Amino acid sequence: MKIPKRKLKRIIELGALKEGVLVYDLGAGMGRIMLEAAKTGAHVVGYEIDRAKCFWVQAQIKHKMQYNAEIVQGNLLNADLSEPDIVYAYLSPPLMKSIGEKAIKEMKPGARIISVEHKIPDWTPTFQDEKEKIYVYQKT
Repeated sequence: MKIPKRKLKRIIELGALKEGVLVYDLGAGMGRIMLEAAKTGAHVVGYEIDRAKCFWVQAQIKHKMQYNAEIVQGNLLNADLSEPDIVYAYLSPPLMKSIGEKAIKEMKPGARIISVEHKIPDWTPTFQDEKEKIYVYQKT
């Protein structure tokens, strides 16, 4: 699903992205979020299972060499969440539950998750934009 520009801008704003920040985009799709996030100077790694979408995103990264981004073809549940400062997820409720459980085990304290549309069960957002349905969580 394509994210409206105003929502995309708000996601990037809430991430407070800058150079030196490592962002994972789980379920990167066509790479819209990850490529926009990379424009801030952050290093962005997208995880996408669909080979065709990965090919498309890789072509976009190569075409626009200013991007500090890479795409990994594979199951997002296999991503090692111990490294990123921010994890972005626009996933179904069952996957959000799985990501929440995985984040508890793997993410470093202070790392954040930004989710769109669906909350992480049993987590309390540190910030939420109900109008745009964007939720920010921080690992304690």
